[in-house]
Amino acid sequence: MNDLKKQMDQIDIPESLHQRSLQGIEQATKEQHKPLHWVPKVLTVAVTLATGGFVAFMVGEQHVDNDRASALMSQLDHLSSPIYWILAILCVCIILYISRKKLKVGADQKKTIGVAVVLILLIGNSTIFLQHQFIKPIVVPTAIEVTDSLQNALEVRYITNKDDHRYVKYLQAEDVQLPIVYDQTEQANLVNGFYYPLDTSQDLRYQNIRLAFFQFDLNTMKKVMASKTIYLVLNDGVKLPAPIHFTRETFIDENQIMNHSYSQSKHDSEQIISFTLQQDAVFDAFYVPATLEEKILLKEWRLNDQRYTASDFPFSVTKGQRLELTIQLKEASLDINTSIGFSGPDGYLTIRVYSQAYFTSNLVKKVRENNE
Repeated sequence: MNDLKKQMDQIDIPESLHQRSLQGIEQATKEQHKPLHWVPKVLTVAVTLATGGFVAFMVGEQHVDNDRASALMSQLDHLSSPIYWILAILCVCIILYISRKKLKVGADQKKTIGVAVVLILLIGNSTIFLQHQFIKPIVVPTAIEVTDSLQNALEVRYITNKDDHRYVKYLQAEDVQLPIVYDQTEQANLVNGFYYPLDTSQDLRYQNIRLAFFQFDLNTMKKVMASKTIYLVLNDGVKLPAPIHFTRETFIDENQIMNHSYSQSKHDSEQIISFTLQQDAVFDAFYVPATLEEKILLKEWRLNDQRYTASDFPFSVTKGQRLELTIQLKEASLDINTSIGFSGPDGYLTIRVYSQAYFTSNLVKKVRENNE
């Protein structure tokens, strides 16, 4: 036995074989502690399901059941936008932790990192989407002037999520119910089998601005004006508070100063309105309904090409003279359909101003925050 041991000790092992032995030992050690191959598989399945759900939601959103969608959004009502982002960042941190700690350098880690990037993009997209969704539609504030005519019209806009297929059926003001007047039938909204709101007045990235049109007689109008609360009622019975401001004042048509009037031009937020008077008149104030005093501003007026400002009240105009009025409409989430002009001891010199607020993503966000 001792001779065999001596003979073994005398064997000379080449350096290259020695290195191979060390590599074999190292490889065997790695195989005993090889990475968890189930991790990338689980992440792949998660991403596949998330992608499938995302595609199904985006492509098949026209067929989403409204009740289920509303219930889901109601459950998320208590979560604010920062909470959405905190949850998304938490998911990202978990993914990066798994990639860093559980996987060694190699093909598995590269695949997992790629999968993690895709999942991060999906999570981010979903977070941004949820951040812009409404729990329920929002009615755009409206300022409208009614008249003593036998028939009045009321046009109100409301903002809905693009995947919200509900629509307004009628206006309710206490015991008064006014059915909506449609230009198109409900069936006409189905275009090639997909729902499309033909009453859309503005198409945003996440929402549609839609129109609701009503007609009512003088008696009904008085009841609506006297109501403390006004609602737009959806086809599923949900009531939307409608901030409608009626700007009817005490003056009547007989107090109007005879004139020929027309709007000459409109540029951005400014409007230039021209009057040619058919009588002499004195004016001592700029007339605008009280609810719109901070929304419609008098910039200047011109008489015989001479410029005047609010500091020049009162002023007089003789028959046949041309009076040019420049007003400025401040940007606001408000639709306007009312009269503005000058007032004085001889009566009112007014013209109807119609302006629809042009909504952007930021303006919709402000409307949402005000309603929350």
